[in-house]
Amino acid sequence: MRNTLLLYGKEMLEMSRSYKLLWVPVVFILLGVMQPVMMYYLPELLAASGDIPAELASTLAVPSAPEVMAQVLNQYNTIGILLVVIAGMNLVAGERYSGTAALILVRRVSPTQFIVAKWLGHITLIAVSYSLSYLAAWYYSSIMLGSLAWQTTLQAGAIYLCWILLAASIILLFSTVLKGGAAALASILLLVVLTMTHSLLPSWFSWSPARLAVDAMSLLSGIGSVNLVGPLLLTVLAVLLCVMGASYIMRNQAIQDQP
Repeated sequence: MRNTLLLYGKEMLEMSRSYKLLWVPVVFILLGVMQPVMMYYLPELLAASGDIPAELASTLAVPSAPEVMAQVLNQYNTIGILLVVIAGMNLVAGERYSGTAALILVRRVSPTQFIVAKWLGHITLIAVSYSLSYLAAWYYSSIMLGSLAWQTTLQAGAIYLCWILLAASIILLFSTVLKGGAAALASILLLVVLTMTHSLLPSWFSWSPARLAVDAMSLLSGIGSVNLVGPLLLTVLAVLLCVMGASYIMRNQAIQDQP
């Protein structure tokens, strides 16, 4: 446990030195704030562009605050997931191919401790960045577009956080096996497959973790109630399997590297 905490502190220090603790939250916050601001000023922007008559632009209805928050989650599901993958694609691969991981593992540090510390550092970065962004989007949506039910908004945000942490765990697993670019591509393809299978066959894949993202948006839009016990349990299991799988792969690589 002590080694894990020390490695976690080292990971946070490295992210601070590389400015990852700065640019990832900033990009996330901009992504969250952009949607309510753009929707609020959209009629004026269309009228100023001259492409449509000012009278028609003035009749365009501004979406409600819950609808805009659902659109924010949709933005997270595309650009946000891409940002999570890019931020973590060299999480293990960078140190493994540079030889830093081998140096760390010979100092009474187990592969499991190394992987868990990496995972904790990455999910800390992603969870804090996402939470700040979601709160910023919530604030701007409330002051510009109307009030939001705090219980529903908080519940939807927490549900989507589980999905985005699964994405962070998947990139950890692939970063243990592949180089940065290949790990990012494999992670994106897997997440796309999960999303597409649930979208095309929702009744067959009602247990899919991808349902978390869809139902979080539906909850904000007021489209019925959600029962996510199955998807949440499967998501937790998938996260654990990603961490355990990465630890197992790292352990085998450490054994192969020994003379």
